Amino acid sequence: LGSLTGRKPTFRRGQIVYGYLRPYLNKVWVAEFDGFSSVDQFAFDVRPDLADTEFVAAFMRSETFLRRSSIVTTTGQLPRIGTEQIAAVPIELPPLDVQRRIAADLAEELAAANAAERAAKERLDAAKALAPAYLRSAFQSLGQDGTVVVLGDVCDVQLGKMLSPKSKTGVRPIPYLRNENV
Repeated sequence: LGSLTGRKPTFRRGQIVYGYLRPYLNKVWVAEFDGFSSVDQFAFDVRPDLADTEFVAAFMRSETFLRRSSIVTTTGQLPRIGTEQIAAVPIELPPLDVQRRIAADLAEELAAANAAERAAKERLDAAKALAPAYLRSAFQSLGQDGTVVVLGDVCDVQLGKMLSPKSKTGVRPIPYLRNENV
């Protein structure tokens, strides 16, 4: 087992761990255990008499939080937000029981949205695999049933001329095909 050296930011179970570099990535996590984090993360305690941790974490993931926060961007550095800027962001706090209900409803809705996204990704991946599978199936065994020749015997390769996409002949522009279009 190795040892940690240098700055050792820590977090405790139940704290909000927030990645302050590129805040638009919404790197917000409610710690499920005690541990150490990278130096580009802050850990926040939420006052349980005022707010629900899951409610505050959900707010910090929202576009509303990002719109209200002062994100610093300087030349040559990633966008970032400091603890003072985070602390200054206004948040509307309904009563604690309402915060908990909102956080629970959000957790349920976000879990359903994530499940739908995973299912859609699986279907998209399967659809993307269809064309290569069809091509593989169509051409895998053709060599056994037909005559084998080299492609140059059935095709004349024509080299193109270098033209600008804005080249024109007469009134109509010349169609221009790029590799990305094929």
